[in-house]
Amino acid sequence: MSPEQLRDRLQSGVAGRLLLNTLSGAYLAGMAARKTLYDMGVLRRRRLPVPVICFGNISAGGTGKTSTVVTTALELARSGRRPAVLLRGYKRKNASGVTVLAKGKPVSLEDAGDEALMLYRLLEPAGVPVLVSTDRFASGMIAAKELGADIILMDDGFQHFAIERDLDIALVNATSPFSSDHALPRGNLREPASALARASAVIITHCEQVQQDAIDSLHAEISRLAPKAAIIESMHAPETFIDPATAEKVDLNALKGREAVALSGIGDPASFEGALTKMRIALRQIWRYPDHHVFTAKELAAAQQTREGLPVITTYKDFARFPEGWQELLEGGVLILSVKIVFLCNGWKTLMRLVDGAGRKRD
Repeated sequence: MSPEQLRDRLQSGVAGRLLLNTLSGAYLAGMAARKTLYDMGVLRRRRLPVPVICFGNISAGGTGKTSTVVTTALELARSGRRPAVLLRGYKRKNASGVTVLAKGKPVSLEDAGDEALMLYRLLEPAGVPVLVSTDRFASGMIAAKELGADIILMDDGFQHFAIERDLDIALVNATSPFSSDHALPRGNLREPASALARASAVIITHCEQVQQDAIDSLHAEISRLAPKAAIIESMHAPETFIDPATAEKVDLNALKGREAVALSGIGDPASFEGALTKMRIALRQIWRYPDHHVFTAKELAAAQQTREGLPVITTYKDFARFPEGWQELLEGGVLILSVKIVFLCNGWKTLMRLVDGAGRKRD
């Protein structure tokens, strides 16, 4: 039973709701106490020798951080900077030490985790390293001192108070407004919505999936909670399909008007499936697994038996967790949907102006 299924079962009864409310209250109290200890100096914040830009959120689940980090890192590399990306490496099997993904360094899914491996595959052509560790300070020091990074992008670190940041950027999924949510484990909030006040910029993501009045309402609520933050709107747009067997790009219209099946284990599967539907792909079957699920040969074999010869469409993040020998298990075609983040109005210029300004404070 997944955590979401357990939560739904508990929500159905009075005793279960009382338990969830109690646990949520304890969680929020613990988070508040921890932050207070850092604010008072009881717990020490450390500063890396290069600027740190943090991308995070106040809720669990998909908000589009990865796409934003990749786009920002690639732009910084194009402009002559030497960025590196730090992340925790959720659910990696080997959680000790620092795993470095850089040219000339072999790495495995077990050591890096699926998110890091996917990130590195996207950033490798630009020479941007990815470092994985629960100790962000240790990985940041390696990035700066050994790999020559002159700016750090911290992926999913909004609640990581142990490192001083030069810029905090929070992302909010427009399809999952925080105002109607509850703290973990009853809901998905890691912190109260008021925590957005720490952010210098708040990016509203997945605007393509909601009506404009909902975006306007969310924009107004964020302005109230974080009056000093720049508010940026963005959307995720399909870019191309990739055939992982050949690494070749496949035109997005290749499956228009045809049937396919969708396979994912991500925080926001509805966004992925919705994008396929908007592309006029009829999804005959949809397989959803928990976020960060590591696929087994048995699961792919089962999918092969029931797919009825239709193409299997998945995401970059999910494909990184396919087992060895996946080609023999999924005969007949697998496609990865590659998406890009598109910033509305002057959002991209605003974001890069903030990043560039923070990145040059200590130059």
